[in-house]
Amino acid sequence: MLLRSMKRISSFEFGQSFDVTSRDELEGYLHAVWKAHYSYEDEASTSLSQSEDYVNRQGILRFDGNTARARNFIGFIQSEYESIEIYPKIFREANMEKSMMLKHLFYWFDYCRKWKFPFTDVNLSDLQDIDLPELILNLIANQLYGVISTNPISLYQDMEEAMLKPKGSLNFSRYISNSMANGNFHVLECDHQPMEYDNRLNRTIKYVARLLLSKSRFPETRQKLGDVIFILDEVGDQVCNTSFLDHIPISPFYQEYQTTIGLCRMVLEKHIYNHHYEDSKHWSLLLPMEYVFEDFIAGFLERHFSVDWEVKYQKSDMYLTDEKVFQMQHDIFLVSKKDNSIKIIVDTKYKLRGNFKDDKKKGIAQSDLYQMTSYAFRRGCSNVLLLYPNQSNEINDPDIFHISNAVQSHTIKIAAAEIPFWSRSGYQHIDSMLHTSLTTLLANFSAAAQTPDYS
Repeated sequence: MLLRSMKRISSFEFGQSFDVTSRDELEGYLHAVWKAHYSYEDEASTSLSQSEDYVNRQGILRFDGNTARARNFIGFIQSEYESIEIYPKIFREANMEKSMMLKHLFYWFDYCRKWKFPFTDVNLSDLQDIDLPELILNLIANQLYGVISTNPISLYQDMEEAMLKPKGSLNFSRYISNSMANGNFHVLECDHQPMEYDNRLNRTIKYVARLLLSKSRFPETRQKLGDVIFILDEVGDQVCNTSFLDHIPISPFYQEYQTTIGLCRMVLEKHIYNHHYEDSKHWSLLLPMEYVFEDFIAGFLERHFSVDWEVKYQKSDMYLTDEKVFQMQHDIFLVSKKDNSIKIIVDTKYKLRGNFKDDKKKGIAQSDLYQMTSYAFRRGCSNVLLLYPNQSNEINDPDIFHISNAVQSHTIKIAAAEIPFWSRSGYQHIDSMLHTSLTTLLANFSAAAQTPDYS
């Protein structure tokens, strides 16, 4: 079926409901995706019975009759009948063109560790009418073609071979069992490492190109993927998995292949999900925005602030109780390299707080404050930073709270701050604005306010 005959649906997280052609088929597919990949969510925070219910109830779309409504996942879902694109809720009131939203997405992905799309500077002007699924394929195809066509790679391959002349090292164990045992004393069992163009990396790239070609309908993308397969014609065809990409030695001359390996790994690990549910083909890329926001902030801090701060991502080395139950897990934990008594617990909150300035609680959920307070007291840390995405182009000033224990021996300073995560004028200025914003916030936590570390 041609893509133009599909129904195209664009929506936002928790946006308006939309009609679907075949609810049973789509819902069945989403259940399959959810059961296979629901580990995106923090299952450890639920009880056993809640966890079982969590697995069985997919949380991607909420159905009501033949209509569906997106929840907190962004990306796309493509079936035989429709192509559903889901964008972040922060763009819902921004009246932003699709191409601008996509550029923001790829800008965020450039800092993310798990979903690495290093296409920040890609020019999307020629792809205005292409939908998100085809755009993802187009960008991956361009990356594969770019490295294969301009810098073909040969790698040392481990070979086990029976030979008449010695080469490499003699494997005595195989020589005894294979050659001597059969009276073939002249046949040498050798281990050697020839430099081969037909190596496991090129085989994996070729296999991934074939997988994506089966999904693509955009002529330019199909041409690029076909060119990749043609260039790798001398490379063997093999069904590959992620283990093919483990421990591949890449010299500095071939550093651009690191990006290619990351993209191939993403496809093979089924972050681009390809399930067959009741013989109906679907595919999707679904990302929980809470984790995209958290991963983006962690990556930004690591890239731009690691000179002055030790950035510990998903730190979980302590328990809330002395009995070592209720393990703590901070989104980000910062320790100053200039003064290790300065520690900051950073918690990312992908929430829109609305008109919070008139609210005494400043739009902060009480459960979030309880959690961060207990974590800070347990770790002997006096600084907590709650980071929220901006709701408009105007960034609100941070709100400060102080919490002291009964004997006033430990006071926690909690700053709830909006940070520039998106902009109507484009992503190009976010780097400088976010750097300035975080520099100011981190500077406000001084060593004088830090109590001794009780951990």
